[in-house]
Amino acid sequence: MGGIIDLEKINDNLRCKDVKLAVIILNLIGVPISFLLLVFCMIRMIYSKKKNLSFAILIILFIFFCEIMNDISKLLQLLKYNFEDTRTLPDKNNVETPRGIICQIQIVFSIFSDFGCLLGTLLLSLRTNDVIKNKKRCFNNRIARFLSIFLIAVISIIAALIFLFIDRSLTHDVYGFKYDIRDRCNYWCWLEHRLSTICYAFYFIILVLNIIIACKNYYFLKKSYTKLMSECAPLLTKSNNPDFSKENNGKDNIDSDYKIGKTRDMSLVDQERIAKIEIMKLKFSIYPFITIIIWSLSTLYRVIDDFIMFDVDMVTSDESANKEKDLFDRHYGLQTFVEIILVFHTILSAFRGMLYAFSFIIFEEKIFGNFFRKIYYKCFCKTEESDNLEGNENEITPINNSLGGLSMADSVGIDNNEGKADFRKSSASEYEKNSNDLNTSDYRDND
Repeated sequence: MGGIIDLEKINDNLRCKDVKLAVIILNLIGVPISFLLLVFCMIRMIYSKKKNLSFAILIILFIFFCEIMNDISKLLQLLKYNFEDTRTLPDKNNVETPRGIICQIQIVFSIFSDFGCLLGTLLLSLRTNDVIKNKKRCFNNRIARFLSIFLIAVISIIAALIFLFIDRSLTHDVYGFKYDIRDRCNYWCWLEHRLSTICYAFYFIILVLNIIIACKNYYFLKKSYTKLMSECAPLLTKSNNPDFSKENNGKDNIDSDYKIGKTRDMSLVDQERIAKIEIMKLKFSIYPFITIIIWSLSTLYRVIDDFIMFDVDMVTSDESANKEKDLFDRHYGLQTFVEIILVFHTILSAFRGMLYAFSFIIFEEKIFGNFFRKIYYKCFCKTEESDNLEGNENEITPINNSLGGLSMADSVGIDNNEGKADFRKSSASEYEKNSNDLNTSDYRDND
């Protein structure tokens, strides 16, 4: 038996001696809050859309489910304290204990969550890439959609079980990796150091793919913004018309000087479309961006910890304590460094579910979305178009889907010889047909 605030023999664990209490508190605060927010967001999406769940929503629901599994793996720590404390026993992993079994379940849940989240985010980015470029070839039918998510789930489960079985084999006779003591510094269990490095190598590969696809999506939208500004330019008066030909000869971006005070002669439809692309660039990037930040920092911690602590843990009980003390005595400041990165890793792990939940609440929910969109316009789109949008809020269509209501085929593929009025009319109906597939907000608009 034991207490939730487990500081027993903390002085024997030099790698977390000064921060173990902080690690416990961070988990006790962050994990339950993340869990509740994720559940709220999932219920909100399912209830609001009912049977009309788009593929993007299904992917986000899967990502949130994976994050809930990560939170559950840490909440299981509380269950351990109902069982006998077997950490002081000389037994190794060849003896199963209730705490050791829970530890192994934590490992499986964590790996499933990690692979599911990373692969789910990659699938979301790929789907986004298809839709914004108006391809929509890969995931058009329901079977392809179901199989893609099902395949990710199966891969995640198989990977988790394989890593656990290999871990059991490698640590069968190693006291330093006894399942009962793997949570002596963290508030959850993880793999032994060699397997941990291999596991994070797979994470890193998926992360790089996420970065590549996210960057392609962002720059495509950026190019589309430039194209749309060029298409709208002839509608401006001569006094306010920027020379877009100069920009198109040598620049990919419309200079910000031209954006300020140059759009007041545009129609509200054009002003809205330009502002929407600005929001689209952010919304298309939010889930991949959060994933990239979380996993880049987490990978950094794991690689450092596995490299430093490998020799310390691959020994017996007494040797481990002596080796750890000797390591920190020989390297001044190393103990402090290890403790600091442990705290940062704990923050990322405990609160990452909150980051995903807030990304949904801020940019997808009606209740919060309009407020944060106004802040975004003021901070990042300081043009007269944003002022006009705020002043004429009731005269324009709300931003109610992840495509912002704009078909990329219209914004980048229009024939320059066609009339601009026809361009605006045709695009308005055309983009609505393609936009629902990435709709993750204002759900009832599609009921």
